[in-house]
Formats: sequence, structure tokens, C-alpha cells
Amino acid sequence: MANPHLIEGAKGGGSQRTPVESPDSLRSIASFRILDAVSEGEIGGLVNGLQSIYLDETPLANADGSLNFQNVHVDQRTGTQDQDVIPGYAAVENEVAVGVELKQVAPWVRSLTNLELSAVGITISVPQLSKANTSNGDINGYSISYKIEVQTDGGAYQLAYSGAITGKTTTKYQREHRVDLPAATVGWNVRVTRLTANANSSTIADTTTIDSYTEIIDAKLRYPNTALIAISGDASQFSNIPARGYDLWGRIIQVPTNYDPHARTYTGAWDGTFKLAWTDNPAWIYYDLATHPRYGLGHLITAAQVNKWDLYRIAQYCDQAVSDGKGGTEPRFTCNVYLQTDSDAYQLLSDLASLFRGISFWASGAIGVAADMPQDPVYAYTAANVIGGKFTYSATTRKTRYTVAQVTWNDPADMYRAKVEYVQHQAGLARYGIQPTAITAFGCTSQGQAQRAGMWVLLTSQLETDTITFQVGLDGAMAAPGQIVRVQDPARAGKRQGGRITVATTSVVTVDRAPDAVVAGDSMTVVLPSGVSQTRTVLNVDGRNIQVSPVFTELPAAEAVWTVESTTLVNQLVRVQSVGEDKSSDALTFTITGSQHVPEKFEAIDNGTIIQLPPISQLPANLQAPPTDVVLSSHVVITQGIATNVMTISWTPAAGAQRYQVEWRKDDGEWVSAGQVSGQSADVQGIYTGSYLARVRAISPGGIASVPALSPLTDVLGKTGAPPVVASLTAATKVWGIHLQWAFPAGAEDTLRTEVWRSNTPNLADATKMADLAYPQNTLEMDGLAAGASFYFWARLVDKTGNIGAYYPIGAGVHGQASSNPADYEPIIAGLIEDTNLGQEILGAVQQMTPEMAGSASKFAGSRTRYAGVWSQLTAQQEGDMAMAARVDTVQATVDDTTAIVQETATTVVDLNGRVSATWSVRCQVTADGHIYGAGMGLGVEQQADGTYQSQVLFQADRFAVINVANGVTTLPFVIQGGQVFISQALIGTGWITNAMIGDVIQSTDYVAGVTGWRISKSGNSFELNGSGGGGRLSITNQLLQVFDSAGTLRVRLGLW
Repeated sequence: MANPHLIEGAKGGGSQRTPVESPDSLRSIASFRILDAVSEGEIGGLVNGLQSIYLDETPLANADGSLNFQNVHVDQRTGTQDQDVIPGYAAVENEVAVGVELKQVAPWVRSLTNLELSAVGITISVPQLSKANTSNGDINGYSISYKIEVQTDGGAYQLAYSGAITGKTTTKYQREHRVDLPAATVGWNVRVTRLTANANSSTIADTTTIDSYTEIIDAKLRYPNTALIAISGDASQFSNIPARGYDLWGRIIQVPTNYDPHARTYTGAWDGTFKLAWTDNPAWIYYDLATHPRYGLGHLITAAQVNKWDLYRIAQYCDQAVSDGKGGTEPRFTCNVYLQTDSDAYQLLSDLASLFRGISFWASGAIGVAADMPQDPVYAYTAANVIGGKFTYSATTRKTRYTVAQVTWNDPADMYRAKVEYVQHQAGLARYGIQPTAITAFGCTSQGQAQRAGMWVLLTSQLETDTITFQVGLDGAMAAPGQIVRVQDPARAGKRQGGRITVATTSVVTVDRAPDAVVAGDSMTVVLPSGVSQTRTVLNVDGRNIQVSPVFTELPAAEAVWTVESTTLVNQLVRVQSVGEDKSSDALTFTITGSQHVPEKFEAIDNGTIIQLPPISQLPANLQAPPTDVVLSSHVVITQGIATNVMTISWTPAAGAQRYQVEWRKDDGEWVSAGQVSGQSADVQGIYTGSYLARVRAISPGGIASVPALSPLTDVLGKTGAPPVVASLTAATKVWGIHLQWAFPAGAEDTLRTEVWRSNTPNLADATKMADLAYPQNTLEMDGLAAGASFYFWARLVDKTGNIGAYYPIGAGVHGQASSNPADYEPIIAGLIEDTNLGQEILGAVQQMTPEMAGSASKFAGSRTRYAGVWSQLTAQQEGDMAMAARVDTVQATVDDTTAIVQETATTVVDLNGRVSATWSVRCQVTADGHIYGAGMGLGVEQQADGTYQSQVLFQADRFAVINVANGVTTLPFVIQGGQVFISQALIGTGWITNAMIGDVIQSTDYVAGVTGWRISKSGNSFELNGSGGGGRLSITNQLLQVFDSAGTLRVRLGLW
């Protein structure tokens, strides 16, 4: 084998090169400066220094003192009158984020209209800036040219800056420009234009962005009475302007001098003076807003017009410590709210009052405030000092007795974001089911307070369901809204436990009537001359004399109000909602409205205590026993020499009944009500002899009626016979109506009422009752009838015991008819038309134009005496409760004294004082030889004096015609000419004709000569009457009467032939 050859090779080439990236040559160090006006001054300031400042929801400092953001400087001013300027803030700046890419083809333009601006700052950035060399891969810098221009008051753009960003960067680079603004009267447009074309290449990074612009007002301002926080630092720590949050001690306001707002304690008695301090007690925040002259109501009212003593009592209740639901305690009510906009004063004060379950009201020239909180009753109301002894009750519906609530509050642990707290009442759920409600707890930043707010709504809606209303005289108008009063209603309680004092010492009270079942150990409350209610323990009861201990601090006055309570029956407690004077009465009376008050709810709200309601009534709740022993008796009563038979219905009262419903009937007649009485008997006067039965129902204070108790069927002697018959009955005709009048016979003095019956036929069997009219009324007007409408009438008397007399007349009724004479209606209808706007418009003369009026140069042609014109007038007016719009279009031609006018008018008027109309009309008028000739038509709807509306269509013309053209032939179906109506053919359903003139014949629709129907002939001077279906006929002329049978044979002839 031959030796192998070694194959060797070689290559040519050069050295290898690595691409080079130039270092970043652009560096931006952007800073930010922010000045926040955080509150009206003076405030307490930051709660915990830098830990109380949040940038993008991150605290600036931690509890250990370390900073979450470096190189940040903070300065604050608490809003005093003489505070210093914050250094470094020589201008008022408002930065607005933009974030828009700047392209060569689309310059960025922004309009500025605030003429107080001194300059505008523009921030331009590039996220990256570089260019790659495609031949060797090197990455180098790049350059972008741009310019900034300003346009003032719409003039030409002026160059403010021209330059370029040149270099290389791989991170965001920002550049800020301040552009001073020249004086202007309208404003400026600022335009930024990119001069370098966009590369739109992957090898060039040249995106340019307008980050923001800043409105700048050069000034050194110290902002007196405004709390400020200034923050500045390195902007590289934030991608955008950071959102700020501050935890502050708020406004320093007036609080009592004996009050420590941080410890929430009160030292000694308050002398009514104030000091300045921070507080979150809602009562003193309420007082501050009501009295401060700068941002509150202090410029309208004085501090003396706000009851600070009531607020002091409410404030103490707010500060009391209650369970927070997490094992600790917290104040019952605190207020943490940030008011940023103007608000309605009353609504804002009401919202603040709702925080402590209160109400605001205006009374006697001052602001009143009251809270739903434990308090003693200030006054007592009984049947003795309430007008008529009447208390009226109403109750809430099931849907408003809430069992679950969703309460919105602000959570400080989550940057005070709104949260919803779910609250439910288990016992209420079992009774009423799920009845939801949702509320917003104003100024609430505590979960426990939100729970209590929800529970208060639930328990109040479930327990305080009744509203009570009653009227009092001047002596009873002592209570004010929000106060608690006692109510002793004997009808509801089932016992009389209150009244007025006859005479008293400080230890023994003699009452107007002995109370029901009062024993030693019960409580007695008396309203003293000073207006204070005092309660004492009963020691002894001797008839109307009640001894108490300890003695009253004042001598009770005669006619003062008293009430008694025991462990088995207490007075109702009512929270007064309103006290209003009854101006509809001549007497000085007041109406008091209140709601049921259950003080036991407060312990349940704060501590979850089980509620046990005290008894306010001893009446059975769902069952009322009937009375017993219902009997009838009769006797005679002589009154002014006239003997009257009286039947008395009596009974034994039922336990717990407030009143009785009494009814009776005679023989087999209908039951007659004798009304409701509160006693044990009822009288029925003017009875007739017969067999009577009575029934009586007992009614409880709650309106529950018992089953009826019946009396035995009893024969009673009384008057005999039925009531007398009406002496006469007449029916007189009138326009669109009938006037009825009747006379009473002798012996009808005990008449209760007159029954009037009517029918369309003369048969009484077809009649229906038209009216029951109390004695002694003896006329009746029937209005609104159709012209010519007719009826038949009867009348009969009913006495006071329910006995019914006979009809008058016997047989066919009295005929009455509305007027069918057109002459009666024409002047009335004409007057009604003339009283309307449309009638006056149609009948009045057309308003002519004159060439001198405004606009004549372009709207008229011709001279002063010869001209033609077209005129449109538009009118719109609004004032108070009236609005009016009108349009008038006029076409007019005039030559000397001859004028022709066509005018179209449309008018609408709405006046809430009783004038509403919409009309439209077209009128034509010619004035010639001193005479006016006119035609017109109009339609409209107008409100009448009685509030009703009348629509009408009116025509004014010498000739009115309806023209029909068919196949080239013109006919006139309907024409009015010279006051006469011409009708070529007519189909009339029902008509009333006063006079009729027949020109030829009048006949029935089924007339066949000698067979059926009837016919009256003028030309033949004859009357022909045929039987139906050819059953014979009758013929009458001026000289002859003939009767033919069905075969046509003459059977009777009478006359001349």
C-alpha cells in the first residue's frame, strides 16, 4: 500500500471587532414642590410628624424614624392670622399632568385663560435617546430639535424657545422650560413643535413626551387663616405627581373652659365661657359651624341664638365611654369629617346633628337642637289638658320596621375609604323577617360607632312605631321639639290616671277626680308653677286626697296637671316632633305631634341589654267583650208644648270598652244607626208604634269591635202611621237644567230628609233615587243637562226615626224638561264665546300695520299711503308663575283708505294663578268706504273661572258652506247664509224642533203607498197611516177620513165625499 498523503489547508481573513455602546451623556435631576391648603385655620397640625404624611398611600416616615422617601422636605403652617410665608414658594403653581407624545406632524397646543398667570412651565422628556450604527452595531447618541411658541389674544405665534435634546440616555430624561407670558386680555395658546422628524426606526430611540405643564403665578403669599403643608424633594422617586394624605388634628374651635377634649372630662360646673382647643366632639363642632362668622352662620345669627346649654348636655353624652366591640372602650360619638365644598346650612347642621341622633330646628328666632338620648320628661298631658281629651294615633308599616342595616363609614386603617358595616337584630328578624335599610354614618370613622348607629336605626324603627297627635291650649304649649313628655290617655291605658289639681299643699294633693286603683307606693307627677315636673312617692290615698313623700319643692297650683304611675301601668313617653299653632281656628290652639319613646333601647344599643317594655295599657290587645243586658224602653218628652215619643236603648258596659256602636230597626226594616256613644244608653226620638230590635257593639281604644249584643224584640208605643205625603212638586224648565221645588205638608216637622226620585219614563217602577236632601230644604237644581232633556220626578219624606212616607205624585211622575228653545241659549252661548280670549280675537278688528314701525325699510314696499307688507311678530315672556308665547303673521296691502289684511295668530299662556289657554286663529279683513268686512276661524282650549277647561272652534262669516265636488259636479251639503241653515240631506238620531215648516212631504222610512208606514203630504193636503206588514190603513184629508182593511176594502168613511 502506498504511503498516504497528508492533506493540509489554510484560510485567509482578518481580525474580529465588538460593537461599542457610548456611555449615557444625559442626566436629569427633577424635583417637585407641592403646596397643599389642607384646612381652614387654625388647626392642631400633624398628629405624629412625618408619620402622618402619606405619599401615594405610603407614610413618609416609619415608627422607628426611618424614611420611606429620601431627600423630602416638609414645612407646615397651622393657619393662624399672622403666619409666615413658607420659604421656597415664591409662586403659586398648579401642575397638570399631560403624558402626550410629541410628534413632528402634530404640535402640542394648550389654551390658557387664567389672566392672573405670570408664566407657564413645560416639562418635556425622552424615555430613551440613542441611535444604532447599522454597519458596525455601535450605539451612539441622537439629537431632537424642538421649539416653544406663544400666541397672545389670538395674534401671531411668537418664538419663546428653540433648542434640542442632544446626547444619549437609556433612562428617562426630563427637561423643564419656564415661558414668561406677556400681558393679555383674552388668554394665550402655548404650542410645542418637534422640528426633527420622527425616525420610526427600530435602530433609533427618539420618542418625545410632553409630561406636564404648570400654571405659575409669581407671588409671595402667606395665606392667613389657611392651614398649609409644603412638600418638596427628588422627583425621581415617583413616576407621577404623588397623591398626598395627611393625618391631622383638625380645626381648633371653642369648647367649654372646664372641658379637657383629650381626656374627655369636665371639671366642676360650667360658667358658660369658652376656650380654644381641638376636639372631635360633634356637639362643639356643631356649635362652631353655627356661630363662626367666616365659614359658618355667625354672619347671620349671634351666639345667643344657639342653645349652648343643650349642646353641653349632648356633648357630655357624646363623650361617655362605651364598648368598642373589640374588648376596649371608645367615646359614644366622635366626628371626623372633611368639608370641602359649600353646603346648604340647614342640611349640613342636620347631618351633624344626625351624628349624635339629633335634630335641628328653628324656633322663636333661634336654632334649636335636640338628641335622642336618655332624659327626664318635662311635661305631662292628660285628657284634662288636651282639647276634647282626644289623642290620635298612627303606626308605621311593616316595611319600615327594619331588621338589617348596611351602615357606610370611613375606615382609618384603610386610608379612610368607605366601608359598609352589616348590622342585624335577631329578634326583629324572627318577628318581621328581612326588612333592609341602608344609611350613611356622617363623620363616622369607628366600626363600633357604625354598629351602634345601625342598631339605633333598627331598634327605633321596631320599638317606636306609634305617632301621636293632639291639640292643646296656650297652657299646654310648653314642650319643644326633641323633649320627652308624659301622656296619660285613659282611653288607651284603660284607666284614668291623670287630670287637674283642685287644691294642694306641698304634701297632699286634692285631685279633680279620684284616680282608678292608686295605692301607696305608686308614683305621682305634678307640673309645678315653675314649669318643672316633679315626681313623688304616694304615701296614702283618701278619696281624692293623695299624700306624697318627700314634699314638693313648690306649692302646686290649682288646675295644674297631675299623673300617677305604678309598676303595672305607666304613662306613655312621647318625644315631641313638632309644635305648631292652629291658624285655621279663631281660638289660640296648638297641635303637638310626637313619636313613641322607648328609653330602654339605649342600654340595648350600647351594651346589648335585653329590652323589657313596661305596660302602658291594661286593655286586652286583640279581643273586646260585648256589652250585656241590652233593653228597650219608651217615654214621652214635652218640648215647647210638643210631645215627642222617645225610645231609650240601654245596656251594661263591657270591660275595656271605650265607646259603643248602637243600631236599631223597626219591624222587618233595615238597621238604622244611632251613632257611637261613650255612655250606657242612647235615645231615639220621634218613634212610631211597632216592634223594635236593638244591637250594641263595644269598641276598644284600639278600634276593635265586639260581636253585637241584641235586645229582646220589644213592642214600643209611639206615633202611628207613616210620614205625610209631600204637598206639591213642580218642575220648571231652565237653560241646560230643571228646577225642582216641593212643599211640606202640615205635621212634617220631624222630617229628616226628602228623597227625590227620577226616571226617563212616567213609570215609578223605572225610577231611581236621585238625591237625599235634609229637611227643610225644598229645592233642587239639575244643571249640566242636554238641551231638551226630559225626566219624570217623584218625592217622598223620611222622618227622624227612619219611617218612609208615600210617593208624590201617585202614578205618572211630574214631567220636567230642560229648555228646548234655541232663543234661550243663543245669548248665553254668545256671551260665553265673547268672554273667551278666542272669541274676543275672532270678533275683534285685525291690528293693522303702519310703515313707520321698526323694520319697515326691509319689510314694506311702497309709500306712506300705498304699500304692501309682510310682518311676523314673535313674543315670549316669563315672569313668576306665568309664561306666554305668541306668534302673529300679517299680510297687508293698502291703497289710500282701502286696506286688505290676512292675519294668523297663535298664542299660548300658562299662569298657575288660574289662566291657561292655547288659541290659534286666521282672520281676513277688508276696510273700504269706512266699513269693516271680516271673516275668520279659530280654535282653542281655555281654562274657565271654575277651573274646568273648554275647547271650541269658532267661525265668523256671512256665508259658511261645506262644498263637495264629485265628478266635476259641485254640491253644497251644508250652508249657513244670512242666519239660516240649509241642509240638502240629513240623518238625525234625536232632535228637538220648536217650529218646523214642511215644503212637500214627511214620511216614515218604511212607507209604501197603501201598504206600510205613514206619510204627510203638503201638496195633497193628506195624512196616510198604514198598518205594519199591510195590516190595513187610515187616510185623512181636510174633508175626508177613510179606513181600509188589509185587503184594501173601504170599511169606514167619514166626511164629505
